[in-house]
Amino acid sequence: MTPASATADREIRALIPAWLDAVRRKDSAAIAEFYTPDGRFMVPNAPIAEGHAAVAALWDHLLALPNAALRFGPTHIEADGDLAFEIGTYTLGFDRPGAARVEDRGKYVVVWKRRDGTWKAAADILNSDLPPG
Repeated sequence: MTPASATADREIRALIPAWLDAVRRKDSAAIAEFYTPDGRFMVPNAPIAEGHAAVAALWDHLLALPNAALRFGPTHIEADGDLAFEIGTYTLGFDRPGAARVEDRGKYVVVWKRRDGTWKAAADILNSDLPPG
C-alpha cells in the first residue's frame, strides 16, 4: 500500500463510526452529508437515489423498517489521488409484520472522492449474500 493510499484508508475508516452513529440515530439528513452533492445510493429493488435529497429519502425508507439494525464496515480500501474505493460487508435486520425477522448480510462498494480535503461517497452500492425470497 502506498503512503497516500494508507492515509486515505485511515481517513475513510475514521468516517465510518460517525456514519454508523447517524444510522443508529436514524438521521438520514446527516447520512446524506457523507455523500457528494450528486452522490448515488443503490440498493436492491429500488431506483438509484441521486443527490442529497434522494439519498436521504432512500435512507429514511431503509431506517423506517421496523426495528431496523444495520452494521457495516470496510474490509479493503484503496486510493489513488482524489479517488478511492471501499469494499466491505454489512448486516441488516428488521421485523416484518406477521412474518419472521429478516436477517440479511452482504457486501458493498463505495467509491469515494476527496473534495476540499474531505472524503465523500460518490457511489454506494450493496447486495445481499442470501438467496432471494
